[in-house]
Amino acid sequence: MFLAAVVVAAPAGGESAGTATVSGFVRDLRDGESLPYAAVSATVDGRETGTLSNADGYYALPGIRPGTLVLTVRHIGYAAHRDTLSLAAGQALRRDIELEREELKMAAVVVEAEAEEADSELSRQASVVLVPMKSLQKMPAMGEADLLRSLHLLPGVQAASDYSSGLYVRGGGPDQTGILLDQVRLYNPSHAFGFFSTFNPDAIKDVTFYKGAYPARYGGNLGAVLDVQNRDGNRRRFSNTGGVSMISSRLVSEGPLGRGSWMAAGRRTYIDPALRALRRSADDLDGLGYWFYDLNAKINTQLTPDDNLMVSAYGGADHLDITVSDSTNTLSFGNEWGNRALTGRWTHLFTPALFGRAILLYSRYHSDIILDLFGTPVEIRNKVREVTLKGDFDWFASPDHTLRAGVDLTRFRFDYKVRFEEYREEQIVEPYLLSAYVQEDWQATPLTEVRLGLRGSWYEEGGRLSLNPRFSLSRILREGWRVKVAGGSYRQYLQLVSTEGFGGGDVWVSLDETVEPGRSYQGVTGLEWEPSGDWRVGLESYYTDLANLVVLDEDQAENAEQRTSEDVFKTGGEGYAAGLELFAEKRRGRLTGWLGYTLGWTRRKFPEVDEGRAFPPKYDRRHDLSLTARYTSGRWTWTTSLVYATGQAYTPAGARYTLRDPASGRPVDRLLAAQRNSARMLPYHRLDAGVRRQARLFGAEVEYYLQIFNLYNRRNEWFIQYDPEDSEREPTVVRMLPIVPTFGFDFRL
Repeated sequence: MFLAAVVVAAPAGGESAGTATVSGFVRDLRDGESLPYAAVSATVDGRETGTLSNADGYYALPGIRPGTLVLTVRHIGYAAHRDTLSLAAGQALRRDIELEREELKMAAVVVEAEAEEADSELSRQASVVLVPMKSLQKMPAMGEADLLRSLHLLPGVQAASDYSSGLYVRGGGPDQTGILLDQVRLYNPSHAFGFFSTFNPDAIKDVTFYKGAYPARYGGNLGAVLDVQNRDGNRRRFSNTGGVSMISSRLVSEGPLGRGSWMAAGRRTYIDPALRALRRSADDLDGLGYWFYDLNAKINTQLTPDDNLMVSAYGGADHLDITVSDSTNTLSFGNEWGNRALTGRWTHLFTPALFGRAILLYSRYHSDIILDLFGTPVEIRNKVREVTLKGDFDWFASPDHTLRAGVDLTRFRFDYKVRFEEYREEQIVEPYLLSAYVQEDWQATPLTEVRLGLRGSWYEEGGRLSLNPRFSLSRILREGWRVKVAGGSYRQYLQLVSTEGFGGGDVWVSLDETVEPGRSYQGVTGLEWEPSGDWRVGLESYYTDLANLVVLDEDQAENAEQRTSEDVFKTGGEGYAAGLELFAEKRRGRLTGWLGYTLGWTRRKFPEVDEGRAFPPKYDRRHDLSLTARYTSGRWTWTTSLVYATGQAYTPAGARYTLRDPASGRPVDRLLAAQRNSARMLPYHRLDAGVRRQARLFGAEVEYYLQIFNLYNRRNEWFIQYDPEDSEREPTVVRMLPIVPTFGFDFRL
């Protein structure tokens, strides 16, 4: 999604009797998609009033003086639209605007307008990133364009390994980042054990990523929020978009439906034939199968000029089956995991200045592991279900004040089952969460924007009540210079139990009354400089204070009774994350790209871990550098990205001791762990490259591409494994991916 420009100056005095209102929707002329955060300004008698369209593309300008009005609408990537209108006192004029696309050479993850026109979600809120999908699809990737892996190239965002698409944002784990698709929470948005995310890039409309200090309309996570919106569908004509890669094929079809639109998208891997060939070549491998799929669908219909109904659905799953046997024994392993999501949303214009929504959300995540260990059956099943009813509104109270408020009620169901021979255990927890928020965007002065918010929540497990204030301030210091400050408090009631490298076994649990829910305080300050429309430089510092953290208690006996959160976890954890981020980008011209650098510190401390000493978690990185570039010449586009990061922390062996085996009487050497995460692996670095060429084939627009992941074949270290039975054996260094080339093509009909 592209950011918008807006005039921020507002007339003095606000709305009064005898004034008029102009309102409407801003859409794309080519396909009718709504354009969030478009800049709308009105000029009457030399006085300007400005606002932004909301997330649904709706804008309202109340309190306008009657007379001749010049209405201007801007959105980056589109030609500016200007209308001359005549307004009478007390008139409420509905004016829907359609913008025509304007080709601009851009490749940065964040795209913004000229400095003198800048006002958007990016200018109002610190630590926010708005991702243009065209840029994402052209980034060099492993297999095919992937949203989550592309975000790893931003400062403050790390990956655990080449095998993981999880987001480790500013020193927080993946469970501290909420991931939403059409407002529905996805609990495990990954395929192939973390190699790829569940997001089909062709189906995505826009992406908003809050790296920290996110506003009051979001909740439930200690760190960050990724808000993804799928396309509504083409209101003008039927069209197809898709692609074929070495990993999968994907197709998006869309078209008009009455006064609305529809969209359907599908993606499926075809690794199956390669696995079947591998199975035939192995004597003891009786079965080997793996595949994943994604399905998206959306219907958007305009019931009346003031009413819109949207229904969005998603379904995706991974399937893995392995059977190994010899003459006497058989071992089988099956794993299936996936997400289901459904959104129903009704929007209504109560008045030209009051925009309301009623939303019903459904989310379901399941993970099933079934083993047959030489005749012994083992089953581990985990399900998380979430049903949410929401209501909220946007009130364009005056040119200087926009008020947003809402309430939502969520019912969870956590279902965990284990079966081992005759042993069976089942735990079902069904708590509810009631939340409400209020948020005001205030144009305090022509140069100062303030956002104030408060979110309250009541969680049934333990009767937890919390009030979490949020704020942000943005001020233009001088032409091209802007300072931003933001902060707030945050709570998290759910906990992820995960194994790195095996995302199919993720388990989500609810923290009960025996454990305080996680808490974080966040503070962010930033300074931005835009010397021209081609360049932008941002410097941002952050600090997060964490409390009430938990970590899985791996010292518990296997047969111990574990009924409460205190039984399952080591509790009372504290920590902090602090850092400084630099982001410099060139946004226009044949050569575009950005440089991102993070200097960061992350620490955790638990009373029951390492005698209460503070330690760096595995995702602590002192230095993290990313450099991306794109060069376009005619039909050809070359892309490259270079990443460097401090090596991952790990716990080395600190000493060796000897025990005497009571059965044989022989001495046995054992290793003693040193202080937790007191050593570092070698630094991580990698170079990716790609080339694309546009062409036409059978009347379709086609773009062929060749991409190379890890161009110089750097075998980065993943983890270090010690042999507990032989202390004299050198530890094994397990390495990540080698060079991985891939090719394919994208098309549009």
